[in-house]
Amino acid sequence: MTTPSPRRPPPRPHASSRRALLRGMGAAALAAPLASCGFVPASRDDRLRFMFWGSIQEEASVNEVSRRFAGAPGRLPIDTELVSMAGYPTKMHTLVAARQEPDIAYGIQDMSMRLGEGGYLVNFLDYRDRFEDLDDFLPQTIHYWDERQAVFQTAIETMATWYNADLLEAAGVPTPPTRTEDAWTWDELVSAAERLTFDAQGRRPTESGFDADRVEQYGLLAPSWWFSPALYALLRSNDADAFNEDGTRCVIDSDAAVEVISAVADLIHEHRVAPSPTQLATFNNGMALMMRSGRVAMSLDGYWNLLDLAAADFPYGVGVMPRFQDEALTCVTSGATCVFQRSQHPEQAVEFYLEMADPARCDLYARGLWMPLRRSYYTDPELLASWCDTAIHPPGFVDSFVEPLLNHAVQEPVYRVREGGLVNTRLTPGLDPIWLGEVRGRDAVARHLRGVAARVDSYLTGVYPDVREV
Repeated sequence: MTTPSPRRPPPRPHASSRRALLRGMGAAALAAPLASCGFVPASRDDRLRFMFWGSIQEEASVNEVSRRFAGAPGRLPIDTELVSMAGYPTKMHTLVAARQEPDIAYGIQDMSMRLGEGGYLVNFLDYRDRFEDLDDFLPQTIHYWDERQAVFQTAIETMATWYNADLLEAAGVPTPPTRTEDAWTWDELVSAAERLTFDAQGRRPTESGFDADRVEQYGLLAPSWWFSPALYALLRSNDADAFNEDGTRCVIDSDAAVEVISAVADLIHEHRVAPSPTQLATFNNGMALMMRSGRVAMSLDGYWNLLDLAAADFPYGVGVMPRFQDEALTCVTSGATCVFQRSQHPEQAVEFYLEMADPARCDLYARGLWMPLRRSYYTDPELLASWCDTAIHPPGFVDSFVEPLLNHAVQEPVYRVREGGLVNTRLTPGLDPIWLGEVRGRDAVARHLRGVAARVDSYLTGVYPDVREV
């Protein structure tokens, strides 16, 4: 493959891609600029602009990598801009509409696929001959918007069962298994959560007189935040899904999906071992602080929590996700990093992306925010140890996170489904009445989910090629 000129003119968005982009990103904001004659390159200084979202810790690491990158011979300086996640989509829409995108930026999953299909993004695969490291990326991290072009993830995040080791020991509850073949069944998870939940008088939910309004410690945080990757992993472990294979139907109302969603809701309203979304809002704390304070004992959640757990100063541990049927699964999630066609320096932007993706140059991997993108960091013992053999990674970490990623992982649907934004705009609000207890019982949940699925169906338009196994 011959590496194309980094300054080649970008392709003009074809009609169907243009309609999809307008529909997904806001026609009013984008119609006028996109109606002009192709792309008009924005003026650029001899520097790169990088826009991203994240925490204060992430900002510090991004700025450090940027500083070192710019200090190398022949490298351009980098202007970094941290944007709040809440305002990020609007900011990106505005910049695209004004033809003033940054050179490189984080991208929300479905938005990145639309931008790529519309001809707005550099195809990283075109740079494989120039940067051999791109061939080392796990297939789970590469999302094809057509048969030859793809966006790459910013990092990898997968799901597991986190816990406060002291709380489990005090209750005499065994720690969650770290090996996939030993994963708890759903009933075993519920049983452990019941033993870890007690009210102000020390009564468990299975005991007479338990006061659900005065719970001192909950056994578990239910995966009921938006359409969480943990919930999706549970669906797939029960042979269920949110969308059919060709992306034309929402199948969240299947019997298998209803079973999982009802079971998660029952953690809150039937077993009373997990706080409701309303109660969580009053706690006003992240998972790590709730665990440290003894408010909750366990949580089904992502790798990124390790950064806060390490700073919270209490003995935490991790195990694999529970299962519904025979196989426990985890779910791969992450936003993308996009290089824009209008950049005057796309090759350096791709090179900067590779710096951010290198655990030897970016400390966010060893510090517990990200998992690496490159296969060698999981298969080479020395490279594996470089980011996960640290004081903050608990015993059983490799079995709980690395082995499931390589052998028992599913992809979140938001890259694959063409209208993946429906996950947040339609599907998530559709589940809220169930988590809030406004819809109770298996039959009522099934009826409600049939209505949710019907409303989502009318928006579905198919799938992208997405991840390819190699």
